Amino acid sequence: MNQNFIDYVKSHIKEYLPTEYQNAVISINEVTKSNDRMLTGLTILLPGEQAAPTIYLEALAEQVERGMPLDTAMKQIAQIQLENYSRVPLNISMLENYEAVRPMLAVQMCDPETNQEYLKGKPYTSCGELAAYYRIQVAADEEGTASVAVIESMMQMWGITKEQLHKDAMQAAHARSPVCLYDMEEVMAESIFSVKPENLFNREEPLDIGFVPIYILTNQDKLNGASVSAQEGVLEKVAELLGTNYYVLPSSIHELLILPDNGSMQLSELEAMVREVNATQVAPEDRLSDKVQYYDRETKLLQRGQEKSVLGRLSDKKAQLQQADHTAPKQPHRSEVSL
Repeated sequence: MNQNFIDYVKSHIKEYLPTEYQNAVISINEVTKSNDRMLTGLTILLPGEQAAPTIYLEALAEQVERGMPLDTAMKQIAQIQLENYSRVPLNISMLENYEAVRPMLAVQMCDPETNQEYLKGKPYTSCGELAAYYRIQVAADEEGTASVAVIESMMQMWGITKEQLHKDAMQAAHARSPVCLYDMEEVMAESIFSVKPENLFNREEPLDIGFVPIYILTNQDKLNGASVSAQEGVLEKVAELLGTNYYVLPSSIHELLILPDNGSMQLSELEAMVREVNATQVAPEDRLSDKVQYYDRETKLLQRGQEKSVLGRLSDKKAQLQQADHTAPKQPHRSEVSL
């Protein structure tokens, strides 16, 4: 980022703010965000306050380079500060009370391989090839949400275990925004015909998948919906509904794509598709992973890098051998099992 822009913002932003900001402390810091992105954050701390929203400057700096007047950018920064300050409660003492925090807990998913720096100092739970980490949602309205990451020192202050944190966060997230499973065709039709898609996750009977549909696994708000996969029993329920094993494609942090395994899909092709979509269509902050995983309903395992788990393939092979044993003439047994 242009250092001159950063210096100008730090030196002149008070000129665009109300008089109560004239004694505010202006700070510029490099902040590690999801997917180990390094962003430049501006904080404007009012006297007597313990915390302030962070405004990331990259987008505005880029617009200035493209011709936006500097004065316009400064006015936008001031507006963001005032709007964020008015909608986000910044009472840090509130975060010390776990019973107050518990219903505000939220869960987000990431790929631990591409978030090594970001996950430092944060409690997280491995979920297949992904990781679930935790945030405190301090505000939610039509403008979006505001949240604070849970760090290990908070967990120690609350006197709870990571297991308790995970359980409470999943319960709170589900209470705010339950699990949803949609047929992708119905979701696409919604934008044309304004017909709300059916939440198939509420079905009791298996789905009819005579052809190979694509399903969307998310939450009711469609915000950080990939985290529902970390909820106990969700992947198992999806397998029961589909009646088969399935692939899990990381569409974004907001949703997962579910593809029933019809035996004709190639893992390498699916991963190539995910990589291309991530590189060209998914915003960096929404990117989840390039890894396609496979859920085996027999072993109840979610794994990556194989068409089926070893146990699943052994189970299939055993069933094939048993079937052959009933139908074929008796011969010396010379079958070779390849893994």
